[in-house]
Amino acid sequence: MAISAQRLTISTIAVSLNTDTDVSGGTKLLVKNTSANAADLGPSGVTAGTGFDLAGGATVAVELGPGEVLFGIRSAASDAMLSVLRIGV
Repeated sequence: MAISAQRLTISTIAVSLNTDTDVSGGTKLLVKNTSANAADLGPSGVTAGTGFDLAGGATVAVELGPGEVLFGIRSAASDAMLSVLRIGV
């Protein structure tokens, strides 16, 4: 089981939140928006206002299957900062 953590600046282009898709059992993500600016989460084509809204200060846990990738994009006028904890299962 691999564990990694990263802080990502989320801007106007969707950014992958989990880049390690080779984990045979999938990946668990804990995503915390450490900024005051909202972000949207979703598939690679996520756009501002169309994804799962992650408000400033909010946290969400996501379990992804093998090969699945979660993306984030800012949904406000300013960039958001997301802290991502990844656990391979």
